[in-house]
Amino acid sequence: MKFPPGANWLGVGAIALVVLVASSLSLVPNFRTRAAGTTSGSQTLGPGGSSASADAAQQAAQAAQQAAAQRAQANRSGLLCAPGRNGGATDTGVAGNQIKLATTLAESGIGASFLGDARYGILAVLNQTNREGGVCGRILSLNPVDDGWDAYRGEVDIRTFISESYFALPVVPSSQGLDAASGAQVLDSAGIPVVGTDGMLYSQYRDPWIWPVATSTISTAHIAASNGYARGSRTFGIVWDRTYKFGQEGEAAFKAAVTRLGGNLKADVGIEAGKQDYGPDVQSFENNCQPCDFTFMLLEPDTAIAWIRSDNSQNHYVFGNKQTSGPQPLFVTSFAQACGQLCNNMWIWTGFKAPYPPFDTEPAVAQYVSAIRSVSSSADVANQFLEGSYVGMELFVKALQQAGPNLTRANLRATLNSLTFDSGLAQAGSWREGNHFANTSMLGFAIQFSQGFNGFQYQQTGWVKDPWVTEDHPSS
Repeated sequence: MKFPPGANWLGVGAIALVVLVASSLSLVPNFRTRAAGTTSGSQTLGPGGSSASADAAQQAAQAAQQAAAQRAQANRSGLLCAPGRNGGATDTGVAGNQIKLATTLAESGIGASFLGDARYGILAVLNQTNREGGVCGRILSLNPVDDGWDAYRGEVDIRTFISESYFALPVVPSSQGLDAASGAQVLDSAGIPVVGTDGMLYSQYRDPWIWPVATSTISTAHIAASNGYARGSRTFGIVWDRTYKFGQEGEAAFKAAVTRLGGNLKADVGIEAGKQDYGPDVQSFENNCQPCDFTFMLLEPDTAIAWIRSDNSQNHYVFGNKQTSGPQPLFVTSFAQACGQLCNNMWIWTGFKAPYPPFDTEPAVAQYVSAIRSVSSSADVANQFLEGSYVGMELFVKALQQAGPNLTRANLRATLNSLTFDSGLAQAGSWREGNHFANTSMLGFAIQFSQGFNGFQYQQTGWVKDPWVTEDHPSS
């Protein structure tokens, strides 16, 4: 069947800007002077998450033993998980009554269209934890900074967090700056944990100080291509964002997947993000596809809408004849509403259970929605980066609780690298030294639009696992 159904372009409605409230979080200036940092000597991991210098299994065993020894020492010292008995200032950024945390957000710039609500997932879990007395008598104190999804600004902010003696960085929704900091070995040099990230870039899985909760963009590309092939597609086209690194990594993974499957990649078009007219690029794509069976739109929401609007043809060959798929950044209500009828039945992939049937009545999903509503009446609970930030913060709190009163960065790292965590919102994941690929599966949903947006409909896929999770990763 031809996709999408014949329909004239519906005018893109104006998307209302949501005024984000600070609630209990205090904002700091968006941009600060770069702090001095060093980049020496720490171990990095090779392709596929394997250790570059030691056996991963041996490291995991040593880490588990270290964590057990530290917890035993805490008990011998008479430390208890209670105010006044927790050991006080056990490490950088830790006091007897609080844990000093910071994170970078993307609440301005082009990334805000899908990352802008992530703060509420962090805030929902933080507030709940603090209402219950914190962790071992320590309240969680968080400093959020908007870096505009800018790599340089984000790296500067992370360096500043380190110089200002924050204990850890939970979630860090703004992936560009985190990638820059990881690439410069800033995190390794400082030994600062980054826990519960969104999985957009491969560096989040390679760095031994980052623990992602989401499925990577690379895995998304693998899963989308293999699912399309299984459903009968043989000719493929991809349009991808060449401005940001998630597009570059995803395009390479998609192209490799199509080759493995025996498909024919007829159109491969990279575009610069943020333009309003992509007419020549659309024409090039359509000339090569006419149409393709399968189209993958590896774009963020605003660029995807501009791309689709630039197609003035009657045939709309920017869509696939059999299937059109998109990555997790397009799993937002605003994109589906703006695209309208043209995006009806477009597939969007996610590593979390979206709050739509049949998952919406599950206890963990209902609790997630309720928790978000406790801090924001307007946040888009369908936004999978919001859900991911909630899961990421849950992981961080769980690890703090298991690390116990003798809270140190080394203890937290050892705890995370021996932890299996089941949020109820994704498949249970385990992180081990040398392998932080905890979430490698996704669910398929499709946009439903008929006289208005009718939600994301689950496509009965079950959890689809990335068949090549340790392949197609950049070497640096």
